[in-house]
Amino acid sequence: MLTRGAALLAALLVFACLLVGVPTASAVTHAASGFDPDVAITAVSPTVAAPGKPVTITGSLTAGSRALTAPVLTASLGTTDLDTVSSVRSWNAGTSQVLTRNRASTRPGSLNAGGFEQFTLTIPAEALALRYSNANLPLSISLSNGVGGVPLSTWRTTLSFVRTAPAVPMHVTWLVPLMLPADSALFGPTGSARTAAWENAIGTGSRIDTMLRALAGQPVTWVIDPAVIAPPAAADRNVPAATSSAAPTGTSSSSTRGSSGASGSSSSAGSTSSGAPTSSGSRSSTTSPSDSSGTSGTSTDPAATLAAQLRTRLASLPSYQSVMWTPYDDPDVSALATSGTRGEQLMREEVGRSLPSDMAAVSSTSVAWPASGVDATVLRTITNAWSQKHRAAPVVILPKEAASDAGDITGTAERSATGTSGLLLYDQQLSELVGAATGDIGLRTQEFLAQSLAVYEERPATSRSLAIVVPRSAGAAASQLASIISAARKAPWLADRSGAQAVRIARSAAPDTLRSQRTAVTFPAPRTTAITQAFLTRIGTQRRQLSGLNSLLVNSGDVISDRLRLVDNLGSTRWRGYTAGATHSAQYSAAGLASLLSLVSVSTSPVNFFTDRGALSINVVNKLNRPVRNVRVVLLPRAIQLKVRRQAPPISLAAGGLGIVRPEVAAAGSGSVPVDAVIETANGVELGAPRGMKANLQVNVRPTATWIYWALGAVAGLILIGGVVRSIRRGPRAEHDVAPQPGSAPPRAATPGDAIVASTPSPTAAAPRPGDETATTDHRAGEDPHE
Repeated sequence: MLTRGAALLAALLVFACLLVGVPTASAVTHAASGFDPDVAITAVSPTVAAPGKPVTITGSLTAGSRALTAPVLTASLGTTDLDTVSSVRSWNAGTSQVLTRNRASTRPGSLNAGGFEQFTLTIPAEALALRYSNANLPLSISLSNGVGGVPLSTWRTTLSFVRTAPAVPMHVTWLVPLMLPADSALFGPTGSARTAAWENAIGTGSRIDTMLRALAGQPVTWVIDPAVIAPPAAADRNVPAATSSAAPTGTSSSSTRGSSGASGSSSSAGSTSSGAPTSSGSRSSTTSPSDSSGTSGTSTDPAATLAAQLRTRLASLPSYQSVMWTPYDDPDVSALATSGTRGEQLMREEVGRSLPSDMAAVSSTSVAWPASGVDATVLRTITNAWSQKHRAAPVVILPKEAASDAGDITGTAERSATGTSGLLLYDQQLSELVGAATGDIGLRTQEFLAQSLAVYEERPATSRSLAIVVPRSAGAAASQLASIISAARKAPWLADRSGAQAVRIARSAAPDTLRSQRTAVTFPAPRTTAITQAFLTRIGTQRRQLSGLNSLLVNSGDVISDRLRLVDNLGSTRWRGYTAGATHSAQYSAAGLASLLSLVSVSTSPVNFFTDRGALSINVVNKLNRPVRNVRVVLLPRAIQLKVRRQAPPISLAAGGLGIVRPEVAAAGSGSVPVDAVIETANGVELGAPRGMKANLQVNVRPTATWIYWALGAVAGLILIGGVVRSIRRGPRAEHDVAPQPGSAPPRAATPGDAIVASTPSPTAAAPRPGDETATTDHRAGEDPHE
């Protein structure tokens, strides 16, 4: 009975303490072994406490892995002013002890394991009868199982208190990025995977979509990667077909189907070659991707359709929201600026690309946002990329610790610096409270209010400003950002400042310099960059291949500029911490380029060459969907039996066309000669076979000097032998009676063997010549002819 009575008395004493507010020592946040309940604060009303007004805290209690049979939540409030950022952080971390009083309690009801229940705690107005002008009051919420039980867990937070609104509030600029996620499928070939990736990146329900919806009424400044409104080309294995082709105006090495060499012959059939177009139509990489008016016609790319819808939304943003643009693909400027010549070149290429005209009308402010610490030297290298591309100097976003006057007291966020359009120096600690992806948003909101009030109290009568950044990715949900920004806008010591206003102030501010040591960036926490020398070498190789395509394709500047962006995206900040994704993206680009280069090739059919010297006919095939020009074929015989006297001139081919090149060669012997056929662009980029390999032809060489005489001798010998054999087989000639043919003259009678045939002189011979006096007569003239 004594034990039971003592327990009852203790319970009554605890209950009395709750009613009258007996001071208690707040427990440090902890959880019993195997016990993991959780408290989430949904709202604090009013957001900022005021004298004579009660404060209502609403939230939810989750039981965790063990049931709560009789949970009791108790709110304890202190009256000590946590007037510095360090004291606020120390209290919330549980590393300092402050005297508090129990001010309110509630019993949510029993909870099974994993169950949750809403709760409400109301701090009475008399607990807020304070004389402070402004104060951060320590607040804790403890959980016990039953009235008077030992606290099982305690959650620490703060309650900001203001008696009168400050005369000189601090201005806040909220910087919210809209970037593409680190998804390599965005940069893959056309197909369902790429379409789904772009839908997830900028379509309905994407982070960008939810950000724009959730923050529609907030004065945020959007920091946007132009890639979200101008997707690069898909890494397809052929180029898109042109809507119209350039008319052929020139000639090639072959113009007639089925023609052969001048003095030699080829076993491969010839084919018609297109004429040579007169101009390339290629554009500089500084041209806006989305302003292209190339020959590809109206795009049916789903990514382009989604981007067009996003552009419409951005063009209709409210006036209290500002826009700043990173260079295309949000290049990792801090890594590129410290990666030597190749890194600086890639950064310049990204900076040199222009915005689409409709988006430039929304905003022309360019921004450089290093993902890791920079010093004055690195910053100079970064800003030089803008000046070398004749671009307006960028606004640079840096932690406030980068300024030379950085100290314990917060100054202004807007500064000016040589080579820039101004500096925006953000508060890393406050930015982490706003943009972190973990932790209860209600507790983070209360801590943000307390820390910002502590910053204000450092110099309450001085005009100062803050910049808050949200991580590029993996940050707080859009609804959480909307909640914390809404709460901050209700704080009387804070006032809104748009990005456009901040930039105007920064441009006219007094010059500042950065520290000589690189600033340590703690938020957003920099991940490991994907940019290495090997990666930059890979980018350089692909850019050189694209330069070859640029000299090859006719009227295809749109193809080249889009493909260049596909390659250059490998230098993006999005790949920090996602090296595997960057590698996959590089592989997509490399495979697509290898395919494009292989679609102009040499036919490897065997070729016969039956002469001493002449033209060898080689077929060239263009399987690209665009016409090509200046295709060179270089023959490299591997044996001395064949020598190249003169390589064939370059030819041009229609889209899907065939052509013939006719290099002049000479035979130095007979045999089957392997010949490497190198096909390349005008600037030496190899086409056809995979990189590092060459097309191999087999040329059957039979020069005239050796085979023609043997062939003629063989023919003459065969004729002679045939005649001899025929004569032997026929034998001596025999006489045969010849029967008269019908209608022919009868045969004359045979002359008897004993007949005397006299030779009859011709009349001319028998006639006497003039002047003869004695006539010559036949001594048989008087004889009877019948005798």
